[in-house]
Amino acid sequence: TGKSGFQKLLEPQLPQLPGIAPYRVVLGNVKDKLERSRRRLELLLEDVACDYDPLDYYETADQLLEPLLLCYESLQSYGSGVLADGRLADLIRRVATFGMVLMKLDLRQESGRHADTLDAITTYLDMGTYSEWDEEKKLDFLTRELKGKRPLVPVSIEVPADVKEVLDTFQIAAELGSDSLGAYVISMASSASDVLAVELLQKDARLAATGELGRACPGGTLRVVPLFETVKDLREAGSVIRKLLSIDWYHEHVIKNHNDHQEVMVGYSDSGKDAGRFTAAWELYKAQEDVVAACNDYGIKVTLFHGRGGSIGRGGGPTYLAIQSQPPGSVM
Repeated sequence: TGKSGFQKLLEPQLPQLPGIAPYRVVLGNVKDKLERSRRRLELLLEDVACDYDPLDYYETADQLLEPLLLCYESLQSYGSGVLADGRLADLIRRVATFGMVLMKLDLRQESGRHADTLDAITTYLDMGTYSEWDEEKKLDFLTRELKGKRPLVPVSIEVPADVKEVLDTFQIAAELGSDSLGAYVISMASSASDVLAVELLQKDARLAATGELGRACPGGTLRVVPLFETVKDLREAGSVIRKLLSIDWYHEHVIKNHNDHQEVMVGYSDSGKDAGRFTAAWELYKAQEDVVAACNDYGIKVTLFHGRGGSIGRGGGPTYLAIQSQPPGSVM
C-alpha cells in the first residue's frame, strides 16, 4: 500500500535508534526544534546574531503542525484513536489557534507620513513631488507601479529619519508577514490614493525582503484598513471605497489576497471633537450606510472596525446600545 507520511518521517532515524518507540522519536525532534525556535527568538529580541539553519527551528505554525498531524493520523490508522484524540489533539488545537506568535499585532500610521515617504522617493527619482499631484495623477502612478514587477525604492536612496522610519516599518512587516501582523490601519485616510500608497510601499518592501532573504516572505500582505476620522472624511468614505473598488488592480487584489473582504475603520474621537457627539453620531451612521452600499455594489464583503472606547468624550459609552444603534445591514 506504500509508506505513510509518518513512516517516511521516521525512516532516516530508525536504524540509529533500535528499540525506541517511533512516536517518541518524532516528538523528541519536535521538542528539540521548539527549544531552538524559542532560543532563536530570544537572541533576536536581544539583537544578537543568530546563525541557526532554517531547518533547525520552526518559523510557521504549518511546519510545527506537520509532524503532529502525521502522528495523529498514524495513531488513528492503528486503532489508537483514544490517544490521538487526547493530549495530542489538544496540542494540535493550540498550535492552530495561537501559531508561533500567540497574537497578531496591528500597525498604524498617519496618511501624511506615507505621502512624505512617496515625496522623498519621487523627488529622488526626478519624477516631481508626489503630494503636489492631483488625485487622478496619484492613482495613475500608484496603479502603474503596483502592476509593475520592479522595485520602486532604490537601494542607494538617502532619506530623512522620519521617512526612514516608515520604510523600515514596511521592511519589518514584509519580513514578518501576515502570520505575525494583522491590519495596517491608515489614520486620517481621506482618499483612494491613501490606501494604494500603503499597498505600493508594502509591495515594494516585500520585493526587497524576498531578495535579501533569498526566499518568499512568510504569510501574505497585510490587509490595509482606511480610518475615516473627521466629519469631512466620513462624508467621503463611501465615495473613496467606491473609487478604490472601481480600480481593477485593487478589486482583484481584495478578491485574491483578502478573500473578497474589505475592512474599514470609523473614528469616534476626532469626529466628536470636530462636530460634537450628536452630529458625529449621525455622520458615522450615514458613513457606515454608504460604505456598506459601496461594497455591496462591487460584491465585496465588509467589516466595520469601530474606533470607540474610553470616555464618552472619546466616543465611548454603553456597548450594547452602540451595537443596537448600528445602521441596518452594517452588522453581519
